[in-house]
Amino acid sequence: MKSMKTSAPVRRAGAAALGIAAVLALAACAPPGAAQPSEAPTDGETATGTLKVGYISPITGNFAIAGQEMVDGWNLYWEVNGNEVNGVTVETIVEDDAGNPETSLTKAKKLVESDGVDVVIGPLLANTALAVAAYTSSVGIPSLQPVAAADDLTQREANDLTVRTGSQSGSQTNFPGGQWAAREGHKTAVTLCPDYAFGWESCAGFKQGFESEGGEVVAQYWFPNGTSDFSTYVSQIQAAGADIAFVATAGGAPGPDFLRSFLGLGLGESQELLMNCCGMDQATLRALGPEIEGFKSVSYWAEGRDSDAVREFSEAYGERYDGKLPSANVAGGYMTASLVAAVLEENGLVTGEELVAAITEYTFEDSIFGRVSWDDYNNTVGPVYIREVQEVDGNWVNVPIETFEDVDQWLGKDPEEAMQQPTYSQSFQG
Repeated sequence: MKSMKTSAPVRRAGAAALGIAAVLALAACAPPGAAQPSEAPTDGETATGTLKVGYISPITGNFAIAGQEMVDGWNLYWEVNGNEVNGVTVETIVEDDAGNPETSLTKAKKLVESDGVDVVIGPLLANTALAVAAYTSSVGIPSLQPVAAADDLTQREANDLTVRTGSQSGSQTNFPGGQWAAREGHKTAVTLCPDYAFGWESCAGFKQGFESEGGEVVAQYWFPNGTSDFSTYVSQIQAAGADIAFVATAGGAPGPDFLRSFLGLGLGESQELLMNCCGMDQATLRALGPEIEGFKSVSYWAEGRDSDAVREFSEAYGERYDGKLPSANVAGGYMTASLVAAVLEENGLVTGEELVAAITEYTFEDSIFGRVSWDDYNNTVGPVYIREVQEVDGNWVNVPIETFEDVDQWLGKDPEEAMQQPTYSQSFQG
């Protein structure tokens, strides 16, 4: 269990007590750079002032498209709604880490120690997010994670000040995918995932979900980052002869590249396939379109969900970005902004532990992801969708065909039991 984590009952009491005492405490013992209310509130009032946000994302380098989308989602919310909420002005400073952990840490220190931010949002990648979260927690600054999927952000390396705000952990999302595949009648499966932590966690989630429903994973394959020719891996999938293949990528080019090899070798009609969130994200749909109509994937984000929140978000994004539909990276940034705005609207200016307490006690009844809440380790609990590629109003869209509600990060285990396991790897898949 998180040794530094405040118990749930205490956290609830803390969230309920936000007011004069909380603001005075913040003013007296806030960390360097913490926001100061412009005026101390009186009874029944909330503090106002400026919430200074540092936003770290890879907007250059190999992950630039995903990183820029993450920033675009955050900015979109404030463009549409204005950056003042309940007397609090939200001011954002964006820093580029190019996907490098050392750069991420340098930028985080600059934002906290020079710019005096109250909260750091991002970065995108698992290793960069873990590095930044460890630093920010050590200096009393909250870290909000819109996209990073590393399990240990909210497990073994969890801390009181780090919150996953716009995604789920890698194993969490894919566990229902395995359950669904087995319930569809598939008895055997083969998996293909990237050969690093995100891939190991994604495949572990699917494998455990599949096996929990009586299925058998007969082979697992791993590809290195930078792979563009997937023909060898597609041949291995074909040779395995499994009922269904689960394939995960981290987004960008590998999704379309894999599917081109998959279709090119003629497996489109003969091999059942389930992709992960990123492998069948909007970048893939835009690249391949009608070639992958009817293909299925599993994700916490479904741009084709019948929801006013999703429609409003998608329309706002499309108006600003040439009619495009938003990806999971855009959704993560937007969801984080929505959450910050909701907390400020309810509480006024809050920072530090009070900001985290307010976030993790909040429940979005119908966010762009659906009904979302937070567990005692600051991880999201929410729906996971089995999606199918369909044409809707001239666009190729991931439309939910089945929903798993209230999915947590523990894959059917007790939290203590789950964290006593080794971390996921090629050799340990649960």
